[in-house]
Parts: sequence; structure tokens; C-alpha cells
Amino acid sequence: MIFLDTDIISYYFHGNNKITTNLIKAFKSKEPVAITIINVYEISKGLKYKNNTKKIKHFKKLLKHLQIFSLDDKVISEAATIYSNLRKIGKSIGDADILIAATVIKNKGILISNNTKHYENIANLNLMNWL
Repeated sequence: MIFLDTDIISYYFHGNNKITTNLIKAFKSKEPVAITIINVYEISKGLKYKNNTKKIKHFKKLLKHLQIFSLDDKVISEAATIYSNLRKIGKSIGDADILIAATVIKNKGILISNNTKHYENIANLNLMNWL
């Protein structure tokens, strides 16, 4: 299963051909494509702030084709472990990225992101960059 990070959705909305091509391939291959509830929030707040009703409608249509994963006890426990491990090595990233990574790990997925620097120090996270 692949999980799309917020930046990947943003590139998709801006018409990035690599992202669009890879997304079409994933859908055609019947590979499950997912997003976390954290990503839904990040994208929604940006679109609402910009009052971009066209992209809000487009995003709602896209969401119909994606599995949306919410937070649960296992994800929260994994997120706390990630946070602790990063602090111990003197690294830090935002809580949203930690929760996204934890969701991907607990659901045995691959995170598609161009923000590889944010995630590179997280153990057991499968990470791929379509760009």
C-alpha cells in the first residue's frame, strides 16, 4: 500500500507529470493508495485558507479513490517511539510528520514524499520519492 504525503498531493494539484503518471500507474495496478487523516487536514486547511473552491472540489473527488487512515492507539504508540528515538539522536521533526510516519509504519505501507529529509531518520519507514 502506498501513502501519499501532503507535498505529493500539492504537486499533483499543480499538474506535475511525474506524480500524475505514477498515481495513474498505481490506480491501474490496483495498488491500494492511501492518505492519513493528518494529510487530509493539512491539504484542507491550505485550500480553505486560499479559498480555492475548485481545488477543494477536486480534492474531495480524489479522496473518494483513496483509503483514509485515522489515528488509533497503535499509531499513537508508534509515534511516541519515533519521537523518543529522534530526540535521543538529536533530531526533530514536526508532530504531523511523526504521526504520518507512524500511520504508514503501523499499516505496513510506503510513504511517497519529496520531503525525504523530514523522514530519513525514522527507523522502519519505507520511503519513496516519485520526483
